[in-house]
Amino acid sequence: MSEDLDRRNTPWMNIGLDWEGVAAALGALLVALLLGALWSPLFWIGFAGVVLALMAARWSHRTPPDLANGVVAPCDGVVVSVERVEAPSELRLMDSSTTRIRIASAPSSTNKVYTPISGSLESMIYEAGENSVPLATRAEDDGLARAYLTFESRGQQVGVRLASGGLGPRIDLAAEAGDIVRLGRPFGTRRLGGWCDVFVPTAVGMLIWPGQTLVGGETVMGRLKAQADTELFDGVTEAETEGETVREIESEAEAAPEEDEEDDYPSPEDISTPDDPAVILARLRETSRRHDE
Repeated sequence: MSEDLDRRNTPWMNIGLDWEGVAAALGALLVALLLGALWSPLFWIGFAGVVLALMAARWSHRTPPDLANGVVAPCDGVVVSVERVEAPSELRLMDSSTTRIRIASAPSSTNKVYTPISGSLESMIYEAGENSVPLATRAEDDGLARAYLTFESRGQQVGVRLASGGLGPRIDLAAEAGDIVRLGRPFGTRRLGGWCDVFVPTAVGMLIWPGQTLVGGETVMGRLKAQADTELFDGVTEAETEGETVREIESEAEAAPEEDEEDDYPSPEDISTPDDPAVILARLRETSRRHDE
């Protein structure tokens, strides 16, 4: 708790550097000093290598949301598009019809990539890039370093395709197929920016829009449809259906015309007992009425 409070009070302390990047920056600085000794303008060429090494080594502490069925951004960047597409065959998704969220990351973005959902890493494919393609200017360019990862949670899958320039070790994954992963935890490194495509089921409710800036491991992009929610929905639907049936029966009973109830008391003509006083009185009244007429 005190650690989280310190991070909020001193946000600049959330940033860290990989030791490999620090070592590369020191090497670039040594080269810059040697070049500067030969000719002073050459120092700045070597110093540019120091800046690039530090940018490639930069990362930041993140606090994942406490969501059992949430989908978070795998990396820092800006949402370029949200559209329905066919998922790449490398992801091996059960449902190829998905919604793709394309995220563009600047070279200055932090280099960690984070798990989009809680579950397991089902498959992973890595394709090395070409040194002749140093920058990932477009997501579909040839020669980029790419990684395809498929995560699964309770029968629902989310695919991630990472892309970066082909020059140098740009994508480094610290996970293997079959690993159990937690939401928003780092599972690898993608250096100096690039592209990140997230493929989610079409039923996922989107909470983002094009142009939005995402924070890797923290920004919630949507929610998976939980199994418990499905069962609850089915149960409510069934109960409501039964209720509608009962109400229909009641309404039909109310709408039906009421049948005349049979009179339990017979008319005087139907009574076969001539000595009945009621019958005699009724006949006398009828005779008197006719006589008056």
